Amino acid sequence: MKKVAIGCGIFLVLVIGTVTLLFYILTRPKYRDVATEKPFSEILSQKIITKRPTLILNYDLPRYEDYSYHLEDGNGFVMESDLETIVEIPIGTEVEIDKIEIHTNRVSGTSSVYLFGNVYSQEKQESYSFQYTWGDYHLIYEDNPYWTFELAFWQDEPLTEKYFIDVP
Repeated sequence: MKKVAIGCGIFLVLVIGTVTLLFYILTRPKYRDVATEKPFSEILSQKIITKRPTLILNYDLPRYEDYSYHLEDGNGFVMESDLETIVEIPIGTEVEIDKIEIHTNRVSGTSSVYLFGNVYSQEKQESYSFQYTWGDYHLIYEDNPYWTFELAFWQDEPLTEKYFIDVP
């Protein structure tokens, strides 16, 4: 009887461990570097100039701790949020993009493009490492899902093409 109880206990621990491992693997976010693909290759490691006012916001959930702020230009929901504004970045400020990734959340299945970069505030005499989301993934009712990209803070006109970029 004692051997059966020990066997059942070991089996139970293995099952719980396996289920936990599978849950972790299936629900962790996936990401892929897309910096060499169009339209991103044109802005990576380039000094781009802001063409409209932007904000640097304090962000509690950064993708990477090294990029702990959020840059907002009015395209996202964050302008209407109650996130703390750290500094306003005026038109004509240089911004550098360091890396660009697509992240797919395994729980909801949503995908987002994140641009990670740095901007220096003349007003505060301080540099800020930020994340910025850009683009819309058109997946529902589409045989061949595609991305579109709205007007970003460095552009005069939005991109009008459809971009077929694989998500992770």
